[in-house]
Amino acid sequence: MRRIICAAGLLLAMVYFAASCSHFNNASAENQAAPIILGYYPSWESGVPPEAVIYKQFTHICHVFVGSDKEGRIIAEGNLPSRELTARAHAAGVKVLLSLGGMDSGEYLGDIMRTPAAADRFIAEVSQMVLDYDYDGVDIDWEFPKNEEDCRNLTIMAWRFRKTLGERKPGALVTAAVPGIDWFGRWFDAEELFPLLDFINVMTYDMHGPWGSHAGFNSIIKADPADKECRNNSIEGQMDYWVKRRKCPRNKLLVGIPLYGRGFAVQKWYDPIDKNKKPAHPYVPFKDIAGLQKAGWTRVWDSGAGAPYLKKQGVLELISYDDEETAAQKGRWAAQNKFAGIFFWEISQDYIGGEHRLVRIADKAFRESKETPSPKKEAKKP
Repeated sequence: MRRIICAAGLLLAMVYFAASCSHFNNASAENQAAPIILGYYPSWESGVPPEAVIYKQFTHICHVFVGSDKEGRIIAEGNLPSRELTARAHAAGVKVLLSLGGMDSGEYLGDIMRTPAAADRFIAEVSQMVLDYDYDGVDIDWEFPKNEEDCRNLTIMAWRFRKTLGERKPGALVTAAVPGIDWFGRWFDAEELFPLLDFINVMTYDMHGPWGSHAGFNSIIKADPADKECRNNSIEGQMDYWVKRRKCPRNKLLVGIPLYGRGFAVQKWYDPIDKNKKPAHPYVPFKDIAGLQKAGWTRVWDSGAGAPYLKKQGVLELISYDDEETAAQKGRWAAQNKFAGIFFWEISQDYIGGEHRLVRIADKAFRESKETPSPKKEAKKP
């Protein structure tokens, strides 16, 4: 019976999509003309309350995360929901989306969407929160679908939000965050899901971490030949996965830029991780990098990875991170490759001196590169 319900829901989604092609084409055209600069804003205490956010640095903000129990009753903690956030953002011409799910949300989102009553409750409660607090739509961060049933149900979820919010709040956005690798990405239906979305945030970071077998850089543009085990672990490789392999149009994709670094208890990059040795700095917000440098950590540029890292004499630890140089490079690369925009996780982590520092630099590089036409190639002389 549940399979029949899922199939029926998917059929409805396909019918809705067929009737809405013009809307999605228009959204893509708008994305191409107007760059999207999106920041994920935390609901937990971050030291950056709504009145401190520099809204002019963004076009969109995603407020994270609304969770749920397995019966579909939503769970909102911290400063979620926030009329102050949406009011201040709207006054600056910025749209705010309600982000759903987050890390490890796959288990309960799968359970919800397998149960009609729970799915109905979840869709209704989230939609009501969007309306009551004047959010501009929802961002689905299902981490991660793990089988064909989840894949279908994620598409149905997007369709149901599109339908429900579209009827009650015309112009409401439905977006999603997606991984950059096929291990998880195969359960996102690019052909049926993506046309239902206004744009898609590709999480081009966490390329290495404590879950892996060896140390490596958190986020690099081009693959490092020295990383023998992860030859396609790069922004270029992960965006190519969605564009070339999954046939998603570039003007619906946003490139992710992390505002944090990761530490590894190793002597050199790509060494195996010893699970018995823990780094002193496993996760480092960018705003803490300057303090580490004052404490004796040295910035080193790795030419193979095209990225900086920190090391300290006598300490068994290397810290991969993004700084002003790589933020500009990534913004420039995203524009030159004709993507819809860039997004950042998360925007309290580079808040220094009353600005979102890396956001400003990446945004400037993106816009300048997008406005500068590519040089024309000279015709070859006979």
